[in-house]
Amino acid sequence: MYKAILFKEWLKIRWVVLGSVLVILGFLIYIGLNVRQYFEMNDPINVWIYFVQRKVLYYSIIKFIPTFIAIVLAIVQFVPEMAKKRYRLFFHLPFSETKSLFYMSGIGLAHILLIATILLSGLAFIGSIYFPIEVTVSSLISVLPWLLAGFAGYLATSAIVLDPSWKYRVLFGLFFAPFIQSLFLESGYYEYKYSIGVYFLISLLFGIIILFPGYRLRKGSVK
Repeated sequence: MYKAILFKEWLKIRWVVLGSVLVILGFLIYIGLNVRQYFEMNDPINVWIYFVQRKVLYYSIIKFIPTFIAIVLAIVQFVPEMAKKRYRLFFHLPFSETKSLFYMSGIGLAHILLIATILLSGLAFIGSIYFPIEVTVSSLISVLPWLLAGFAGYLATSAIVLDPSWKYRVLFGLFFAPFIQSLFLESGYYEYKYSIGVYFLISLLFGIIILFPGYRLRKGSVK
């Protein structure tokens, strides 16, 4: 059963996976070329003042990309399940809706983890070429909230798409939106250094919320 679900999910999201990897690689190449050009056109002192003292994040262009990819992935993954009530087919299989939801969302989250790994690896590589280790490490820490917003955005969109009631969809949106927005409030390096762990734990709790729409679908509730 697990292999069948994995194959089904892969058929739905394979183009999103390929496209998002290419998009992330494209942005990383752009960031690398942009930083190299800035170094070639300015002396090291001006570079240090611009990127460090003024706290200009040279990678800020990818700020909302992980969340955008996560939202698209959730839509592509779960909208077909809600079309013509296909998700209800799981209720007639020897496989609980709880396991199916966790497994399907786990597949989506694994893809977001892949994107996060590529992004962090690319930024680490670029930073190691042009900046001291301190700046490189700070860049990786500073980008973690954006990646966490991607995970939260995926769970939020999944819950909104899966729930059969527009009332609960709006409630999910109002519940998730402030948390996701709070992950984009940085204005420099190390902004979330001491709070990223708390945000991570809260995001883990959000993973349980996706079970609520599944339960409501099981009970046939649309209100």
